[in-house]
Amino acid sequence: MKKTLPILISLYSITVSSYAQHNTDSLRKQRLQEIVVLEKKKKLKADSMAPVLRLEGRLLEIPQSLVSVTNELIREQGGLEMKDIIRNASGVKIGYNSSVFDASAAAFMRGFSADQFVNGMPQRSTMGAITDDAALIERVDFVKGPAGFLLSSGEPGGSMNITTKTPRQQKVRQIEAAGGSFGLWRIAADAGSAVQEHGFSYRLNVVYQQQNSFQDFIKTKKYVAAPVIQYNFSARTAILAEYDLIRTTSEGGSSITKIGTEADILKDRIGNNYAGDPNLPQSSTQSQSVRLAFNHRFNDHWRLSVQSKYTVTPTTVWYLISDNYSLVNFDSTNITRRLPVNNSITGRVAAAQVYMNGSFKTGRVIQHNLVVGLDYNYSKDNFFNAYGQYAFTFDRMHPQYGLNTDSVRMLGKPALIVRENNWTSAFAYNTTRINTRWIVNYGGRFTLNTPVTTNGKQPQRDETAFSPRLGITRLLGDNTSVYVLYDQSFIPQSGVDFAGNNFKPMRGNSIEAGAKREWFQRKLITSVAAYRIIKNNLLTSDLEHPGFRRQIGQATSTGAEVDVTGRLSNRFSISANYAYTHAITSKDANKENEGNKLPFIPEQMINSWLQYTLPLSETSRLSFSAGQSTVTRTATYTPGFYLKGYTKLDAGLAYDAGKWYVRIVADNLANKRYFASGDMLVGSVYPGVSTYYYIEGAPISFKTFAGIRL
Repeated sequence: MKKTLPILISLYSITVSSYAQHNTDSLRKQRLQEIVVLEKKKKLKADSMAPVLRLEGRLLEIPQSLVSVTNELIREQGGLEMKDIIRNASGVKIGYNSSVFDASAAAFMRGFSADQFVNGMPQRSTMGAITDDAALIERVDFVKGPAGFLLSSGEPGGSMNITTKTPRQQKVRQIEAAGGSFGLWRIAADAGSAVQEHGFSYRLNVVYQQQNSFQDFIKTKKYVAAPVIQYNFSARTAILAEYDLIRTTSEGGSSITKIGTEADILKDRIGNNYAGDPNLPQSSTQSQSVRLAFNHRFNDHWRLSVQSKYTVTPTTVWYLISDNYSLVNFDSTNITRRLPVNNSITGRVAAAQVYMNGSFKTGRVIQHNLVVGLDYNYSKDNFFNAYGQYAFTFDRMHPQYGLNTDSVRMLGKPALIVRENNWTSAFAYNTTRINTRWIVNYGGRFTLNTPVTTNGKQPQRDETAFSPRLGITRLLGDNTSVYVLYDQSFIPQSGVDFAGNNFKPMRGNSIEAGAKREWFQRKLITSVAAYRIIKNNLLTSDLEHPGFRRQIGQATSTGAEVDVTGRLSNRFSISANYAYTHAITSKDANKENEGNKLPFIPEQMINSWLQYTLPLSETSRLSFSAGQSTVTRTATYTPGFYLKGYTKLDAGLAYDAGKWYVRIVADNLANKRYFASGDMLVGSVYPGVSTYYYIEGAPISFKTFAGIRL
């Protein structure tokens, strides 16, 4: 692979059924009635898979645990980013994230890191921040397990896929303003034309947001612009171009990690931020993504989809550590010397896909749905880390802030880490329906990882893998199914350990069994799943050599999950889930590590969100919401030690008048202090001393949204 990234020329678009836009009556009453009708059609539950996920069919029939979160549910909960959305899927948890920019990059699913996709294509490379915003999100699909049909070259625990907003069948005109705790101000606009049977259509989302952190000094600003243009040659053929820009800046520092001992954790002033200072240089991250897409339906049975994307994510962060190269810590006299740190990361991802969906019969009772295609993916990360030339004395008992910015900017020679990955794969999956009650999903993917150079080391040899998949679904009536699934994953792993040895590719095997049922005229879906995942050649942090990773033999995750999403009635909706996860190191060169829990993984998680809607008139309604999130026994790198669990309570109140609405969402009503994520290590700073590294959950906060539909 040459260093110059390939020019992206492939095109694809989501299949769109086009209808001529009806003229709306100019009378106010009829416009209000039209809005109400459209609102009632919105669902909290998706009936089928997103088109960009390639497999077709009802979620009930797919032999795998899948949770789809619609834009309607996201808005109801006041979600602004992916970290707000994951509460709607079982077994998904934000892990240890160190800055204001990387929350969703640290997501875990079924005990392992969760890959993030946008429109079915990889979103991030191996390092760097993830930037996302609800203004771009049409729906989020949480795909549990390897999901070879999406990308066998990925983590075996699962993945999150964002489907972005594109032109709809109806025009969109909406403006929303929001304000809330910690100086939150946000203005968002969504405008789009209806899809034409022939001709151009568009969609544009823009956002400006600013907010202070509950931690001292940190102030963030976010800018979002997402224009989409689609041209329909006919009802069967469309081309689409999409550009997404998300830029976030942070003043006063970027680190949100706190450090402490048993005596002071969660007992200090919650706003303390020793890693920040009002005179630190600005930190920032920016994601720019271009997607070109093409879709053509040959007839009612065969469809061609081609798409490509290029994403670049430059990030630079500033924060302070102690001059012993640990997060800010203090000696027995409460004194330390704070040292500036600057990390600069540039991640690039290029992806191209072409695939064909088709349906046909063999005989009278056997129906086939086939998907075949090719994937190409390339990623490269440049990571620079530099320390300041000067350290500044700091007294915790008499803190003085306001560093000399010019002195802070004086850095030593930066260390450079380069990671590069380049692979191609071909896949074929067929779903065979036999006698209407038996559905078999089978196929596989062949992956080729070509040599790359990492930090001047010799290229790795070619790595190849075949990843099979076999799933069987048995329908018990029209609304109930049971299934079993075997699936594999393969991750070509770039990089070297401290000794300079190349990493072997990771291979994962997953076995899953479950049951699904739709209730109340398919308004609600429930699913129960049990699984066992074995992940070989696992990478983990090398605690003896900071900044490096080491390869252990094997990790195993076993668990059970329950998900409930949809409406119990026209007035009562629910999103609830439960997950039990037992993730351990099952093989290691150091036998003492075998049986240890994998860090950052809670043993149990319970989430719920209930809403009751009270109609007030033909055009207005009042909604009451309540929710909770419970986490128990989160494992750490210290064997046998767990972070204390918590239960967080949330609530909401909304009034919708059809053309305009107001919504209030409250988070952490009990104002509980808790570990959102973290770790505990013994001797990492001082010999024999237990040190906590943790991200603290936000205290009680409120968000108010007011919007108008034009």
